[in-house]
Amino acid sequence: GINAEYGKQWYQRRVREENGDGRTMDNVLGAVARMIKTQPDAVNLSLVLPAFVQWLPLREDMEENVTVYSCLRYLLGAGALNTHLPALVPIFAAELSNRKVGEEGRAELAQIMTAVMTGYPDLMKNFGQDDLAKLQGLLVNNGS
Repeated sequence: GINAEYGKQWYQRRVREENGDGRTMDNVLGAVARMIKTQPDAVNLSLVLPAFVQWLPLREDMEENVTVYSCLRYLLGAGALNTHLPALVPIFAAELSNRKVGEEGRAELAQIMTAVMTGYPDLMKNFGQDDLAKLQGLLVNNGS
């Protein structure tokens, strides 16, 4: 507990070194996402979300994408992601074109990005016209 709180960078580096393939952390993110969706009141989001967001995108266990992005879509709808959206939007946009994410995962991302573009248009100002056009095409292709 204390090492994780005060030695955050050391702890994260150590976990990455021990789990170079990322599979373990992807599974941890999936487990945390399940906890958030099933018992949201039991998870201190103000402590959990910063670390959760920092580990995205998933690296190895792509089966967890649906669970993770479904949870993030739920949190977006609940207004719990607002402070994290500036960090998440570029990840979401990039992952929409990642075939490894899977069709269901990209469908979740498409719903998230559609909601972001509608509800938080200021977050899209960092995207150039070409990037926005590409993103629109990805949203159409992924069912949003």
